[in-house]
Amino acid sequence: MQQLLLAHGIQARIVGQGIGSAYLGSGSSCVLQVSPRDRWTALLLLSPVDDTCVDDTDDSWENPASDKTL
Repeated sequence: MQQLLLAHGIQARIVGQGIGSAYLGSGSSCVLQVSPRDRWTALLLLSPVDDTCVDDTDDSWENPASDKTL
């Protein structure tokens, strides 16, 4: 996740939480921290894609004449 954000120019760092934060690889919880101004961009980049909005068979954006509602 951090690399994805860095690729888009968003500075991020991993911050450990709790007592076991010294050993990030051993199941301790951690968070990805970004600046407040980049918060919404980071949330959009890391959120899952909503497949219900994607329709591969709809080519109306390529050929507006194929839109049957006109």
